[in-house]
Amino acid sequence: MRRITGVLRCAVAVATLSLVVGALPVHAASSVAIDARALVGGRYQIGGWMAVSVSLSNPGAATDGYLTARTAAGLARRYVELPAGARKAVTLYVEPDAFQREIEVTYTEPGGEAKAKVEIRVIEQSQGQVAIVGDAAGNLRPQLIASDGESRPDPIALAPADIPERPEPLDGLNAIVWAADSSTLTDGQRASLERWITDGGTIVVLGGPDWQTRTAAFTELLPLTNLGAVDGLALASLADLAGASRDGLGSATVSAGKLRDDAVAVTTADDGTILASLRGFGAGQVIFVGADLATPAFRGWESAPRIWNRLVPADSGLSQFFGAPVIPDQTRSAMTSALSTLPSLKLPPAEVLLAVIVGYILLIGPVSYVVLRRMDRREMAWVTAPILIVIFSATSFGIGRSIKGSDVIVNQVSMVRTSGTGAALAETYFGIFSPDRSTYAVSIDADALLTTLSTSPEFDPGLPRATDGSTVVDQGRPARLSDLAVGAFGFAGVEASALVEVIPALEVTWSVRDGEVIGVVTNTSTEPISDVAYISGAGGKRIGDLAAGASQEFTLPGSNFNGSSASDQVYGFGGFETATDEQRRISQRRQVIDALVGYGGWSGMDVIPGGGAGPYVIGWREAEGPLALTIEGAVTQAYTSTVEVVTVRPGLGRGEITIQPHQMSTSLISAEGDVSAFDPGSVLVGEGVATFAIALPLEAINLKPDRATIFVGMDASVMMPGNAGFGGGMWPPGYTLEVRNPVSGEWTLLGDLSGASVFDVEPAETIGPSGMIEVRVTGVGPDPNQGGQASVFVTAEVHGTLDR
Repeated sequence: MRRITGVLRCAVAVATLSLVVGALPVHAASSVAIDARALVGGRYQIGGWMAVSVSLSNPGAATDGYLTARTAAGLARRYVELPAGARKAVTLYVEPDAFQREIEVTYTEPGGEAKAKVEIRVIEQSQGQVAIVGDAAGNLRPQLIASDGESRPDPIALAPADIPERPEPLDGLNAIVWAADSSTLTDGQRASLERWITDGGTIVVLGGPDWQTRTAAFTELLPLTNLGAVDGLALASLADLAGASRDGLGSATVSAGKLRDDAVAVTTADDGTILASLRGFGAGQVIFVGADLATPAFRGWESAPRIWNRLVPADSGLSQFFGAPVIPDQTRSAMTSALSTLPSLKLPPAEVLLAVIVGYILLIGPVSYVVLRRMDRREMAWVTAPILIVIFSATSFGIGRSIKGSDVIVNQVSMVRTSGTGAALAETYFGIFSPDRSTYAVSIDADALLTTLSTSPEFDPGLPRATDGSTVVDQGRPARLSDLAVGAFGFAGVEASALVEVIPALEVTWSVRDGEVIGVVTNTSTEPISDVAYISGAGGKRIGDLAAGASQEFTLPGSNFNGSSASDQVYGFGGFETATDEQRRISQRRQVIDALVGYGGWSGMDVIPGGGAGPYVIGWREAEGPLALTIEGAVTQAYTSTVEVVTVRPGLGRGEITIQPHQMSTSLISAEGDVSAFDPGSVLVGEGVATFAIALPLEAINLKPDRATIFVGMDASVMMPGNAGFGGGMWPPGYTLEVRNPVSGEWTLLGDLSGASVFDVEPAETIGPSGMIEVRVTGVGPDPNQGGQASVFVTAEVHGTLDR
């Protein structure tokens, strides 16, 4: 009997388990074939976007479904229809988590699911990251890998198809070297590259025999026009750019042309043919090298890496020493604060709060007690207390709703990034205030990337976090974000970005007067623009309001070494009060400046133009931007403002100019003995020799110098005014500095660093034809009193005349 009972129990358990398993959802494998790869070599900037290209092939009947990928930011998806026998390529944009290594994409259709995984990796931010497009033979990579111990991340190998059709995934790249066929690039890819260059990127396009296909997409950007081939041209003058011997370079077919008026010839052959040239584009640069450096001959040339040190200086370490570029999370944090400047987000008046609190205390305490005592029903307090709490809560809610209103309020701030050419990038931030606890769906009639902003308690303890990764974003046009949960009287932030066609309202030109760079900003629109200002990571300057058609001159702000931010310099210190409309306007605009260029640093210098921290010229209008937000099923009240952000790169000027130490580039070109190096700003010398190249910026390569000074310091702070000469005596006796004569090749002793660290030199005997100064520091080993290696950084200041 017991055995029969046991068997029955097992049968019941099996039957129950079968029912449970049968009730669970089962995802069958789809017949759709899926393949995915991450663009930009699978690299992404922390807090930034990544593009994933997905190929779908449908061998069966027509179907449709969603292509999805989930990260901590939420679910990103795109609706895809697949006719019978169709093949489609779809790009999905996602926000990876910090240091995420893998993303899974899924195509879900009625017949089942198809999945694929892609490996990803974060872009290193300690040094400038370079990408190489082309170079299948691997000739460029060894030239770009830093030598002699200087640290630089390995170049990222790309194909033209790895360039996304949006600029956001390119953030984090410092430079792109182009050695591939560019004629296959789509209009979207070309617009993406133009926008990336405008925001501070550098692209180096290589010519040679294949110049026609390599330059096809960049004709309007290149420094040269009317390109053509020149056969058998001697390349010896390229050695001048590297500060190396002309021996070892032969001749080759190069592409050459006519120099544009706004471009600079970097290197010319002995017959006058331009071998390398440069053109500023927004805050970035387009460099064209007529010779093909992606050849075995240049790979085997020992001085080739020094050419790349000139074309793409590895100065990102110096930039981080003086303040790293603004990162996406920092921008979003500042914009969240800017969006919170609404009357509806402020606490009710103090007298109202006091009255409510006092009324509650009186009601729940003395009043309730007296009433129940007169009724001789004091035991009913356990009933009346909860009732009074409910009445008080309802009254408080009613008071809050009457003060804050019943409409959903949207505070919209639009950044329209322009450069005078190409498409503009619109970045619009929306602060959504809800009077009720609700879940919203929002949409934008554009192919925009949508994401939520985290309303972190660090900036206002009264605001809850707006995002927990539960939102769903439908990509395409229109773009839609759903499942946005907001608490009663709560606040949520949404960010949208898209390439848009707009007519810029601000136009900036540069000139030189008495050796000083003068900017002129013009309002070319028919509407007034307010609070026009010049801002950068080093500081800012208010230019003023501009009526329609008006222009205003301005000079660049002086050195800022007091740690004040650009917003402080534009609006003055303070600005934390938000009681009035004017105070809220100023507070919001200050925070937008902080979002663009950061909170300021102690250096007061723009070590590297661009790189995500300006410089910019900005101007404000009280108008809706190009991206309008719709909240489905809600009555809204909107506050809108738009700031035009023009990326600029002030020229060095013409006539007599001085190239300051922070405008020079420094690279370590050789190391012997006990020398350790991580970047140009972190070189440690023991008993050894470190040889540095100090170079003029490429824009000043044609400078005719008349005086020069070399500075030596323990670190890059020697570039700051007042610090020069401070390093003397910081090294033990025996640490010496020498300079190389570019004509004779001989080294001349300048002095012992234990006694001096500032040296005036004769330009004709120290500065080579490519604007390069070579110096070497020789160490004697550990100091018996200090031990270890000594830190060394070198730079220079050069004065002269620049005609073009």
